[in-house]
Amino acid sequence: MTTVYTPGAQIDHYEIIRMLGHGGMSRVYLATDLHNQRRVVLKFPNDDLIGDIAVFERYRREAEIGSRLNHPHVQRLLNTDEKRREEYLVVEYIEGQTLRKVLEERGGPLPTDEALRIARQVGEALAYCHEHGVYHRDIKPENIMLQSDGNVKIIDFGIALLQGARRVTWRGLSETVGTPDYMSPEQLRGERGTASSDIYAVGIMLYEMLCGRTPFDGENVFAIMNQHVSHDPPSILQYNPDLAPALVTVVMHAIRRDPEKRYKSMRDLLADLTHLEEVQPVPYQPDEPAANRTARTVITATLIIIAICLVIIAIGILAQSLHGR
Repeated sequence: MTTVYTPGAQIDHYEIIRMLGHGGMSRVYLATDLHNQRRVVLKFPNDDLIGDIAVFERYRREAEIGSRLNHPHVQRLLNTDEKRREEYLVVEYIEGQTLRKVLEERGGPLPTDEALRIARQVGEALAYCHEHGVYHRDIKPENIMLQSDGNVKIIDFGIALLQGARRVTWRGLSETVGTPDYMSPEQLRGERGTASSDIYAVGIMLYEMLCGRTPFDGENVFAIMNQHVSHDPPSILQYNPDLAPALVTVVMHAIRRDPEKRYKSMRDLLADLTHLEEVQPVPYQPDEPAANRTARTVITATLIIIAICLVIIAIGILAQSLHGR
């Protein structure tokens, strides 16, 4: 049974105000730090996972990641050196709303200038993270907070990868590895995900901000995952034909299915987002779907085999004819 703290409960020198969220891996609360009356966020692993060594390793790693990062657009980890009566993380409380809520309230595309401002700040933060060996791997509107002054904060490094760290898995992993709408094809194929995966996610998020929807849609999560893996996305011009060609080029470059065809680094993507006037527009050409390539390969191989068989038969007939003489 997972413990649920009620308003007014005290854990160490933190007083619970209310629960902010409860997922498959953790419970998140808004609380007051009684030492300085500052609001903070407490993140507890669910009780049924406490005995899982991988969960402990994940929380230890999230704390290590938080201690490495100090950027104005990244949620800060607080009070890392204090003793506590149980395992939990203390992170900065951010007043504002998620980008998801902003998009839902808008009900359509954001103004281009606003979408670019958000994407640039996210790009700046992720470029900094990558340079410090941290890959977020779960960039999506739910993990982007917009503060009252409009500035961005990236939150939730719960499944972030620390460069050089060993792979960590735990029970219920499938519920926490990310959101298929924004996950790169290589992540969906079971690879760990790196800087290129974050580039893909930023591109998908920018696509959504500019046209009001993500590239792929389907009846269920598996259909969406299959499309990410086997198809390049449709051009954003299909849903917003008024976008500038340079911006279209940047978005579609970021979300190529093949990571080798994406931007090589977040700094490269950020440079183009910052200097769109210097971007040379390139017409978007999707790759051929994998199924088509496979079918064509099979057909070609079959025709080659048939041709070889016909040659062998012809040689046999010719040899027989010569022998008959």
